[in-house]
Amino acid sequence: MSSEPEGDDGSAAFPDCSRCGDPVLFAVVTGPTTGTVEPCGCSVPPDLFAELREE
Repeated sequence: MSSEPEGDDGSAAFPDCSRCGDPVLFAVVTGPTTGTVEPCGCSVPPDLFAELREE
């Protein structure tokens, strides 16, 4: 039995932050080349947001 929550396809419910590895609940674009993922607060460029959606 796994300790990770699983969806219907066996994947985790939320993608991981590319900086710290914490689950990402939502992302905020603050400028053309700046953004933040929450709740960890890591600064992530918006071009990486597509990678978060794909996981």
